[in-house]
Amino acid sequence: MIICRLNCLMKRILECCSQKHNNIHVRSNEKHVVDVVVGGGGIAGTSIAYHLAKRGKVVALLERNRVGQYGATSVSAGLVTAPLHWQDPAKQYMAKHSLDLYANLRQTSNFRYSRCGRLYLTNTPEGEISLRRMFSRSTIYGEEAQLYNSVEEMRRWFPKSISTNGIWLALFSPNDVALDPIGLCQALGRRGRDHGVQIFEQCFVEEVLVDKEQKVVGVLTNQGQFETGCYVDATGIWCGTSRVSKLPAGHVIIAAHPATYTYLSTKRLPDKDIKSSTPIFTHVDEKNYLFMDESRTLCAGFTQDDFRSLSRQRILGQWIVPSPDWDKFYPTLNNLLNRCNILGETECGELVCNAESYTVDKNPVIGEIAQIQGYYVATGFNGQGLALAGGAGNLVAGLVCGETLPVDITRLEVTRFIDLHASPQYLIERVPEVAAKLFTNSYEYHQYQTARNLRTSPIYHQLKKAGAVFGEVMGYERPLWYTEEDGEDTSLSFYSGQFSLIGRPEWFELVAREYDACRERVGVIDLSSFAKFNIEGPNVVEFLQYLCSGNVNVPVGSIVYTGMQNEQGGFVSDCAICRLEEDQFFAIVPPVQQLRFCLWLKKWVKKLGHKIYVGDVTGHYTVLDVVGPSSRALMEKLTGESMSRCDFPSFSIREIAIGMATGIRALSLTHTGELEWEMYIPNEVVQNVYERLMERGKEYGVMHAGYYALRQLRIEKFFVCWGQDISTDVTPLECGRTYRVDFHKNFIGKDALLEQKRNGIRKRFVQLLVGNHDLDHDPWPQGGELIYRYGEPVGRTTSAAYGYTLNCQVCIGYIETKEKMTIEYIKNGSYQLDIAGKFFPVQVNLFTPSLPMISSEQPDHYRPTQDGGCSL
Repeated sequence: MIICRLNCLMKRILECCSQKHNNIHVRSNEKHVVDVVVGGGGIAGTSIAYHLAKRGKVVALLERNRVGQYGATSVSAGLVTAPLHWQDPAKQYMAKHSLDLYANLRQTSNFRYSRCGRLYLTNTPEGEISLRRMFSRSTIYGEEAQLYNSVEEMRRWFPKSISTNGIWLALFSPNDVALDPIGLCQALGRRGRDHGVQIFEQCFVEEVLVDKEQKVVGVLTNQGQFETGCYVDATGIWCGTSRVSKLPAGHVIIAAHPATYTYLSTKRLPDKDIKSSTPIFTHVDEKNYLFMDESRTLCAGFTQDDFRSLSRQRILGQWIVPSPDWDKFYPTLNNLLNRCNILGETECGELVCNAESYTVDKNPVIGEIAQIQGYYVATGFNGQGLALAGGAGNLVAGLVCGETLPVDITRLEVTRFIDLHASPQYLIERVPEVAAKLFTNSYEYHQYQTARNLRTSPIYHQLKKAGAVFGEVMGYERPLWYTEEDGEDTSLSFYSGQFSLIGRPEWFELVAREYDACRERVGVIDLSSFAKFNIEGPNVVEFLQYLCSGNVNVPVGSIVYTGMQNEQGGFVSDCAICRLEEDQFFAIVPPVQQLRFCLWLKKWVKKLGHKIYVGDVTGHYTVLDVVGPSSRALMEKLTGESMSRCDFPSFSIREIAIGMATGIRALSLTHTGELEWEMYIPNEVVQNVYERLMERGKEYGVMHAGYYALRQLRIEKFFVCWGQDISTDVTPLECGRTYRVDFHKNFIGKDALLEQKRNGIRKRFVQLLVGNHDLDHDPWPQGGELIYRYGEPVGRTTSAAYGYTLNCQVCIGYIETKEKMTIEYIKNGSYQLDIAGKFFPVQVNLFTPSLPMISSEQPDHYRPTQDGGCSL
């Protein structure tokens, strides 16, 4: 009989709500006083409650049904993915912590648990690279993973009923687990209760109570009111749907959305080789898995057609879950039958419909939301709830308790998104594509195909006509590179997917031309996606001096590159601060910091009691970056003014006019290491300025350039990018930016940095030049590769690009030691880089090599920043 379990469970809850059964608590006037209320009795909620209780918090866990018997946990297939699958260190940490937690629970509780392992299979070059990268990562946690490329080796793990036809490579991951999710969740609930967690079942959150200062003060339920200053919403697909009457939308806004997928559950297959230790089979190219043990068989597919975004009739209403669809499941079933033909001999089982919460970038959302103080969320595990939620519980508990976390969660924070990401239509369009990438590792420069063209600059159509191929960041379309063809064909102007992991990508020669223009003549790059803020007020200098580690008390018209550090010295932001007036500043920050930067400033405005205005003006300006040795001459031609070093020195800002357009903020600073002017042009005049710029630029060989050219230039020049190379767990001393720090003033994180100066650091940012690399046949670095010193792993890369001047692959990343880091340790080592299982010799630099100027037109070598010294 074919059923949809989730629909049945929802129906049961609705029936319970409408009937007054004796086992359901009715509303009472009883008040409960607790430190934290956790909503949701699934794996995430029970893990958070347990980890909070371990830290001494008084915790109430609220579950609308029974612990573990509602939502995604209750219908989960029970398959837990090991850490080697993920490239992001935070997800690796969560997966490792989850496995350790579940193994510990199994020692004291009786639920189905089998460390059966998993076999990843592939029959494509891309899949092979992915598996080899996973194998390389396995060394981080000492996992005894194995690669098999012969049928004889594979047969060790394959039951006779499973065909090896066409398989190029198999990776055995030994730590994957198959377990009973309901039994696990109930065991975790009991463990939490043993530590003092109060569990309230069949308890519905009716409203989260907030005071005038937008702080959580309580939670109203059908079982009374809970007085608390903290609410953690871990309710899965219902996260963010609890009523909050003080908010304009009536609830919090979360950039996560539920989607359904189906899996087939049948009886055991008629194969004597199948036992509890039989591994899970996951085909990364066909996007399916097959799990078999002595009692059951599970199989599922993960193509985009297999997923459907949920909808509902009204805001905060029940999700409408469709029935399982055999027609949509058939292609998956057909592929599985080709791999395991005896699957067709079993009785027709249950086609189970499951619903889980997904995000727009395939990373979970955790942390405190922007709208309300004390309201935390943990959701969007993207089909990997069992694998990640156990470890997420520890991280969320640490956030609630104000601890320094053991791993950087920059890519997971709920504040990485802006409100546009939470648009229902945006989520509905994007989520099925994200869900289909369950077992696909998306690298740094992967682009999604759906939900595109949301934010664009006013000159978007002109850039498109010029041949721009766009990629998306924060919903903003920015040119990655330019083709030589007219870009009227929209299907060609949006780049999606991941460029080839082996050999030269399609854009290689095109980006080379743009790179040469930026180094030899002049290029124009659209940087409109960068976030921009006006900061002003009578105490603004005192305020920014305390938030910035660099000295921003500079003359009007000056620019300072500075970090904003947290209490541990890590980078909350890496930004350019421009002084416009005595009490007015203009800040430029990376696109991914649009909300985070604003929240950080407003947090400290409130904490310090200053009268400061912070205004987000990201959408007010179009930014054109004029790069190259001829940029000075071109800018002089456009403005009719001198742009000499004396009249317009580096790191200065002034207002200019171009033709009839006024109010343009021109900045002499660089993101590429080349001579460069950024123009912040009011949107209403940018069409005029752009046309004039490109027309006058013909005399100097002007060329459009995209973000990829900028990336090649900045990595070759050893420039950092926040969120990739530096983040909240990296300090200026560790990334070689101590020269930007002014220790003569007070600022957030100063004590931590002074302590680092006294005691030394244990990791250092380096540049790696890769040798013996064949551009056409070898795998290309993507970031995340392991760095080896005398055969031992000592760090990993953060970014990678091809250096067109250095004529080699260039990576940047960190080398770490257990002892105090020294320059001699770095210089005296012999290093290799593991790129998808192939080792390459690398030259390690603390500073980028001196790059000769290609053009003789400007004989003076441009030096955009201080050399700084090496401070270890």
